[in-house]
Amino acid sequence: MEQLTDLHSDALKEIGSIGMGNAATALSHLLDCNVQLNLSNSQMIDMISIPSTMPLSITLVAIMMELTGDLNGTMMVLFDPNSAIALSSLLLSKNTLEEDPEMYESALNEMGNILAGSFLKNIYDLLGTRVFQSTPEILIGDAKELFAEITDRIGNGSTSVLNIETMFQVQVLSDPQGSSALYGDMLVFLDKGSLSSLFIRIERLLNGQ
Repeated sequence: MEQLTDLHSDALKEIGSIGMGNAATALSHLLDCNVQLNLSNSQMIDMISIPSTMPLSITLVAIMMELTGDLNGTMMVLFDPNSAIALSSLLLSKNTLEEDPEMYESALNEMGNILAGSFLKNIYDLLGTRVFQSTPEILIGDAKELFAEITDRIGNGSTSVLNIETMFQVQVLSDPQGSSALYGDMLVFLDKGSLSSLFIRIERLLNGQ
């Protein structure tokens, strides 16, 4: 499997942290809650091996968006079902769960749009790399099902892809039982064909070009 150099890895972590920081700020304004960045990481991964690191008994809610333009791949925002419901409820001004379920799906898609848009704007601002996101769609399943879907979407005959991962925390101060935290995970998977262009742009940035 292709490996990242330390230089590329550090640059991608920094780009991911800044991008997700902007996304967290946008989400904080949207939800009127404190949203904090927890972790940013970048690595080459084998998509087939990911599900083995996650409990298959847990159902997950994924907001998925295709990435096209100068970079191609898939962006996924991942929640457990309880966090997904709680966050969409916050966006809907705490409407009860008796409301139309489509409203909650729409709210999650809006969150996906905002997170992706803020993150990708940072990629463009720093690297001059224009990337477009598709309309979000929601998938529900276990880790094996969701990552198999991403592998199919990225295609190109290889399961080795670049993953930029950022974890974030939403602090719900208005919880009736006091402050509570909801966690999400945003992952950006880029196909191997996008790596050369990305690395060239990173090197230009580091060289002040």
